[in-house]
Amino acid sequence: MSTVTKLPVATKAARLPSGPVQPHDGGDAAAGRVERRLAAILAADVAGYSRLVGADEQGTLMQWRAHWDALIEPAIREHQGRVVRITGDGILAEFASVVNAVRCAVALQHGMAERNKDVAADQRMEFRIGLNVGDVIIDRGDMWGEGVNVAARLEALAEPGGLCVSGRAHDEVCDKIDIAFEDIGERQLKNIARPVRVYRARLHGASRTAMSPVWRTARPALLAAVAVLGALLIAAAWWLGPPPSPSAASRAKGAITLAGESGRAAERPRAPALSIVALPFVNLSGDAKQDYIADGITDSLTSDLVRALPGVFVVSRDTAFTYKGRGADAPQIGRELETRYLLEGSVLIEGERVRVNTRLVETEQGNQLWAERFDTERRSILQVQDEIVGRVSRAIGLQVVDLEARRSLRERPGSVELMDLVMRGKAVLNRPTSPATMMEARGLFEQALTVQPTSVDALAGVATTLVFEFINGYYEAGGDKRLRRAELLLERALAIEPRHLVALKAKTALRRAQGKFDDAIASAETVIADNPGEPWAYKEIGLSTLYLGRPEQALDWFTKADRIGPRDPGRWTWLDGRGHALILLGRDEQATRALIDALDANPRNVSSHAFLAAAYALLGRGDEARAALDAYEQRRPGTRVSTFRSLSPVPLALTSAAYRQQHERIKQGLRQAGMPE
Repeated sequence: MSTVTKLPVATKAARLPSGPVQPHDGGDAAAGRVERRLAAILAADVAGYSRLVGADEQGTLMQWRAHWDALIEPAIREHQGRVVRITGDGILAEFASVVNAVRCAVALQHGMAERNKDVAADQRMEFRIGLNVGDVIIDRGDMWGEGVNVAARLEALAEPGGLCVSGRAHDEVCDKIDIAFEDIGERQLKNIARPVRVYRARLHGASRTAMSPVWRTARPALLAAVAVLGALLIAAAWWLGPPPSPSAASRAKGAITLAGESGRAAERPRAPALSIVALPFVNLSGDAKQDYIADGITDSLTSDLVRALPGVFVVSRDTAFTYKGRGADAPQIGRELETRYLLEGSVLIEGERVRVNTRLVETEQGNQLWAERFDTERRSILQVQDEIVGRVSRAIGLQVVDLEARRSLRERPGSVELMDLVMRGKAVLNRPTSPATMMEARGLFEQALTVQPTSVDALAGVATTLVFEFINGYYEAGGDKRLRRAELLLERALAIEPRHLVALKAKTALRRAQGKFDDAIASAETVIADNPGEPWAYKEIGLSTLYLGRPEQALDWFTKADRIGPRDPGRWTWLDGRGHALILLGRDEQATRALIDALDANPRNVSSHAFLAAAYALLGRGDEARAALDAYEQRRPGTRVSTFRSLSPVPLALTSAAYRQQHERIKQGLRQAGMPE
């Protein structure tokens, strides 16, 4: 918990509640003895506290005092707790009973929700609460130990208005209070040696009695869904294209086994590498009328995976739905369906928000490989499904490619099999871009072409590295040669497979590099039509729109890319584009924030240093401008204002007259930063 401003209510801690847990006077500590005891620890902090204080320090203080007097202290006292510590934005409290602690947390969150009912969203004071049971050390009335640390880490996992509890706390209360909990898996918490199982309380949904049976029976189905989504999303990964098609024999071997045929399935050979099943997602809203939303997301995921990953073994929707409500674990499902990965998920609809939790599981051991939560507004159900399906498929595709590449290196380090080479090349391309990653990836794809000269994955992979080297300006010479070779490779790839995802993406970037912006936009729209969850395509439309002289429209496309891919390895590209557009629009302060984020996302990114230097200079922040320019010139020595970005990522002469006029503002900033003319 941060301590930005110490609010003058700490004296309230002296007003301790009566009850079995009494404040300690520190006598034992003074005598050299340490007191230990088992306790339920509640840690809470105010979400967005720094923002609230920055906007209205006095108003925030008054809010805090009002909430403390009317709700917080009375609730802790009523539930027989002890306030241990108060910081500027948080509370640490101790309870002898974990049931009382959870009831107190629920009362606090419900009370705060009621008190915030008529408060503007950006002015609300909302708590995140974490709760743990553990051994603690008491010293002079304060409380220390790993049990406290775990509670603080759980608090950080909670949402504003939410509550996360440890597995130990959950086990103590799950049958004693009428609150539903969602198992979000084991988490490796910072500075905690062992993983901690975490449960999220459903404070505004169905009761425990209504929801727990649904969760318990549907959980195995979710695991199977994790597998389907994982394999399918390989093709949806940022630059992923369809994996090499399996042989006819392997497709025959992959015939789907219906649920219940586990006896014969146990004797079958190992599941193919790129195989997945998306099990029916579980509706956690407590309203059976909302099942159609969860089922629709599952259907869309299965369809998207089949379309996006030709050649990948994807279990059909009808077979996957035979597991709805069944109590089968991941290894059993993997044996029965001969799939390596399962995708499971749940859907929670709360008012105008839709939340989807997903988990990717490998079936051999049942280990969780990846988990993520996706939130969106509830607009039309088709919009919700498209956005969630796109985001999930993209994220899982990235994960599966990386996992399969690592598996290949571990199990077959010297392999020259086409599948291994292509998968490793894709995994390298998923890393932040640099000259070294382009060379490494191209080497793998070139090797794959010696194995199979008609491999569309390898053709598109080599072309992608050539285009990326040009648009990132890695080499001063040979740019035209790279683009010509990339075009020939892409023609061959698209002649074999006209809608190959990676080839279309590379073609989009190629057309931008050639200054054919309308063609680039049309190519990106083709990618989006097949895969709405591909943030890279939205970024490409944004960049081409930018070079056509329409920076305001470009910002909208960069925003869409960031909404779909907030953790995408290519995120730095649209953040860099956003900073670029903001400078053209004269919004320099916002530009600095976007460019700093771009550099955080990819420290090897070069162009953002120059844009940042220009933005700082235009703001009159000379020292920061010179520092940013120094960082740029270390990587691009000898650059002058007259030559800055004159050839890449798009030759300046090929951009629109409107853009060239807007670009003068960047040149002005670079001059002010100290770049020679």
